[in-house]
Amino acid sequence: MKNIFLKSGLSLALIITMTVSCKKNAEKTLPDNTDLKTEKTEMNENFSCKMLGVIASGPTTEANATTRWKWPNGSTVKVRFIGGSVFVRNKVKQYAKSWEPYANITFSFVADNAAADIKVGFDEPGYWSYLGTDSKSRSKSMNYGGFDNNTFETEFRRVIVHEFGHALGLEHEQAHPDANIPWNTQAVYNYYMGAPNYWTKEEIDYNVLAVNSRTGLSYSAYDSKSIMHYPVDARFTTNNKAIATNNTTLSQGDIAFIKTYYPGRG
Repeated sequence: MKNIFLKSGLSLALIITMTVSCKKNAEKTLPDNTDLKTEKTEMNENFSCKMLGVIASGPTTEANATTRWKWPNGSTVKVRFIGGSVFVRNKVKQYAKSWEPYANITFSFVADNAAADIKVGFDEPGYWSYLGTDSKSRSKSMNYGGFDNNTFETEFRRVIVHEFGHALGLEHEQAHPDANIPWNTQAVYNYYMGAPNYWTKEEIDYNVLAVNSRTGLSYSAYDSKSIMHYPVDARFTTNNKAIATNNTTLSQGDIAFIKTYYPGRG
């Protein structure tokens, strides 16, 4: 994989506080929901991705990790839980640490009443996370409302690794300038203008169809296998080919990038 860095660096002028959310079908209101980016991640189902953060140059991608929200390299990031069963908590601990062999960051899980950088809840619908160090100022910065003791193992892995990628500062891959996704725009409009999203054309253009500008970015090669890539349904492409429909673990591209973004381990 080329190391021409996409995941590391917009200029600070281009970004205003931004949150990333992965959610199930139900619409919801998130805490501190100004500057919010929302997405849905469901195994082999349609999904919706809505970015509400204000970014002057348009949406960014996972392969672009903003330096504004990057943790100091070598940090120990403290994580505590707000609710959740012991079983589900242990799954979060297990898969959050998938990043640690490669990123020079340690996630330390602390007592429920301890001070923490990342606060993980389970009581709201859907999956979402604030981006990188923006988590520190939030009363709750990550949520796994879709989890219970019967959740499939692949869903635990896919969602938790994805969300902790956001917590490390990573964004989304499908808007990469080299993705060249042949969108069937009318099919995209038809779907997202209907239930459960009811988005306007402008919202669809911004959240789904926009391609990130190269200006102000440093980036690595587009990675359709990235854990940070949304699944693209076949009906949303002109060649009727689905993209990234079953990305459930770290790709080699994810590993190569995170080693450069947080160097010194692995």
